[in-house]
Amino acid sequence: MSTTVNKATWAIDPVHSTIRFDAKYLLITSVSGWFREFEGTLLSDCTGFNNSEIQLTIYTHSLNTGNNERDNHLRSPDFFDARQFPTIQFRSTAVTTNDKRIEVTGILTVKGIEHPFTFNATFLGMCADPLGNTKAAFEMDTVLNRKDFNITWNQLFDKNGLLLSDEVRVHCDLQLLKLS
Repeated sequence: MSTTVNKATWAIDPVHSTIRFDAKYLLITSVSGWFREFEGTLLSDCTGFNNSEIQLTIYTHSLNTGNNERDNHLRSPDFFDARQFPTIQFRSTAVTTNDKRIEVTGILTVKGIEHPFTFNATFLGMCADPLGNTKAAFEMDTVLNRKDFNITWNQLFDKNGLLLSDEVRVHCDLQLLKLS
């Protein structure tokens, strides 16, 4: 006899979520940027988030560092090549939970290059908003190597220093809205 598990569908609430990245400039200070447009869904068991299915789309044209010249360079073929690759995609292949810690494994696609990726997230809680909608919140910090996605542009300065770090830190504050 098979049992049917009820599924809950959640969507990222972009008004109450952020995706930020930081890279070292001159290898001493961080420059931060944000992706302003993204969307995603999470399909979970009604009892929790273990074995969830996650889909995330980030729109590369929406990046913003607060400097138009730098933003245009980051959207160029030297970096994200936003015209040819308008999205960054993530889809989970495994999600395991341990109390409030969640390990998410999946495939991250940047500039058409798929790369297996695992990150840890923290479940911050669940509650009803003032309109009676069920919300859940998560936080995630991770580090990527931009060269894994053929983002290799760099420049030497002062005869022996690199302009940019290969490591990029990513921080996400995600609020999900339960749809069903």
